Amino acid sequence: MVSIIVVNYNGIKFLDRCLGSLFTQTHKDYEVLLVDNASQDESVSFVKSKFPECKVIPSEKNLGFAGGNNLGISHATGDLILLLNNDTWLDPDFLEKIVAFYDSHNFDVVAPYEAYYDGQKKDPYVIKIDPLGHPVYLKSFEDSDSGFYLSGVCILFSKKLYMETQGLDGDFFMYFEETDWFWRLNLMGKVFSYVPELYVYHAGAGSTGSGIKYLSFLWRNQNTLQMLLKNYLWRNLLWVLPLYFAQNIGEIFFFLVLLKPKISFSYLQGWFFNIQNFRGTMRKRKWVQNNRVVSDSFIFSRMYLGFGKIKHLKEFFHNE
Repeated sequence: MVSIIVVNYNGIKFLDRCLGSLFTQTHKDYEVLLVDNASQDESVSFVKSKFPECKVIPSEKNLGFAGGNNLGISHATGDLILLLNNDTWLDPDFLEKIVAFYDSHNFDVVAPYEAYYDGQKKDPYVIKIDPLGHPVYLKSFEDSDSGFYLSGVCILFSKKLYMETQGLDGDFFMYFEETDWFWRLNLMGKVFSYVPELYVYHAGAGSTGSGIKYLSFLWRNQNTLQMLLKNYLWRNLLWVLPLYFAQNIGEIFFFLVLLKPKISFSYLQGWFFNIQNFRGTMRKRKWVQNNRVVSDSFIFSRMYLGFGKIKHLKEFFHNE
């Protein structure tokens, strides 16, 4: 059976289409669990009224993406888990196709490609990160290799794998939680793939909103550094961290020039967060390093070996 976990925070405007698409699936062996992260809208009452077959798991506080999914998985009864964003919808045969692909291949995690919420398809892509942890989206023709991780918008895996690899880190409130988990999966020799010609229709930024937002930068600055500290060998941290902090300092001055001091301050807060949580990060790092089976050389071979933020700036000005 597949346990579908949908984490929700004030997402009532998306829930009718998302859950409606789940309860019309041609594959019937599944359950739907909605974890509500202390929403202040009418999400819970709406779901209980419109979709009584959905198992609602209310949380008294907002646990974030990782914490919400971990709560949902702790209640899941299926041997397969599908994590699904609330600002998505699926075709009726989606579950049938993704389970068939998973069962007929030897991948540990599989995912669909993303399409626009209005139904338009996007070109296939892979996602990598640069050595400083910044994500880079590459069209298939730019890089024929598999990516570094799959988008957490919609991913399928076994509950057994999740438990064995310690899953999403609950200390990552939002952003980079799936990147960190896939880094661990890479280190442990696990393999993953997109499912050809299968799509999830995704609105994007359904809980956080788009644009330059203080909390988004704060969470990214907290989590990127945690991720680097947990997953690299010490000898590589000796050169990665100076580059990381130098890039941070450059961005601090960049946002000061743009008259966004609060964004600049979020970088300092990210550093302080990691100082406060250093011991806990080191405990998790010890587990990761004790259970890895591949070298950092292999990890670098799966990365985008450049500065991802510079690539994004070039693309931005090219498109202007």
